[in-house]
Amino acid sequence: MSANEKKIIKFSDVKDRIIEALKANKIDLDKHTLFEGFISEPFSKELSDSITIGGPTIPMILLVNNQGKIELYALKALVSDLW
Repeated sequence: MSANEKKIIKFSDVKDRIIEALKANKIDLDKHTLFEGFISEPFSKELSDSITIGGPTIPMILLVNNQGKIELYALKALVSDLW
């Protein structure tokens, strides 16, 4: 892959690996709903009173438990060999 090409990871291609990783980390999937997609949370090394558009993000998966609590898990921590 060249420097200009973007790597695209489809949720459907890694779903089984994500589920395996969650189970290995003792996450009870009978008590959670796994949303079939990714969340990208921006992060920055500094804060200001302005909004930054673009920049680095943390790709995550989203679980919701039976009481509606949202839990986010960093994709790289669950499936580290994607990059």
